[in-house]
Amino acid sequence: MPSLATAAGVVEYRESGSGTPLLVLHGTPGGSDQGVAAAAVLGVSARVIAPSRPGYLGTPLSTGRTPTQQAAAMVALLDALAVDSAFVLGVSGGGMAAAALAAQHPTRVRGLVLWSAVTAPMRIPVWPLLHGPLTWRATSDALLRRLRRSPRLLIGRASADEHVANAALEIAQTVFPIEGRRDGLANDADQARQFDSGVLTDVAVPALVVHGTRDRNVPYRQATHAVRSMPHARLVTVPGASHWTTPADRTAQAALRAFLAGLEGASVDAAR
Repeated sequence: MPSLATAAGVVEYRESGSGTPLLVLHGTPGGSDQGVAAAAVLGVSARVIAPSRPGYLGTPLSTGRTPTQQAAAMVALLDALAVDSAFVLGVSGGGMAAAALAAQHPTRVRGLVLWSAVTAPMRIPVWPLLHGPLTWRATSDALLRRLRRSPRLLIGRASADEHVANAALEIAQTVFPIEGRRDGLANDADQARQFDSGVLTDVAVPALVVHGTRDRNVPYRQATHAVRSMPHARLVTVPGASHWTTPADRTAQAALRAFLAGLEGASVDAAR
């Protein structure tokens, strides 16, 4: 995958699509592959810019450990790509850097989307991924094969819906292999424990928060806290959805597309 030597350090990234720039900050664990997959699953039409956050794949952890440092690295990436501003989509663990980016660099962010995102201090249980059998490539490959045969292992009864199952598997396969994602995973866990959620009060750009009520990875209360903290935020609740099934919800997907289209239309009108 291409990498750029930015002012903040090396950043690996992928691009897909065309049109309005959408910077996708992946979850924990993930990488540039997950950013592209998430955008495809959500059905957005945009120029998707999907970096690997520091510690993941080709982006070294030295490019930025904290959410503030990662936000600066994303600005440096936009600079290197000659992108003045972009919509920002923070997924799961990527929500911390996304919120910091919107709060600290508002002129570079057209609108913020926090999807099943970490926005308050929490514990991310990473030991099985860092030290257990899933660190072995053969084991993770075997797990992915099992999930493809039996999506119910990942999403329970929701696996009866082929649309939901395919969406969950598309993203799940970008969690592995752990090799190449270990540093980012461990760092995300450290940052989540001590995340300063007060940064949300400084987010002045329009924001959309999407979260499932049965999310066991990132509790739903994180979403309600985020909406209370940001002055221009709207909450889209997905009743009964988990961390893995929320991306497939068609109502939430439509809300995302309307949010992006509405703000893009407003920016065009303002420019006239």
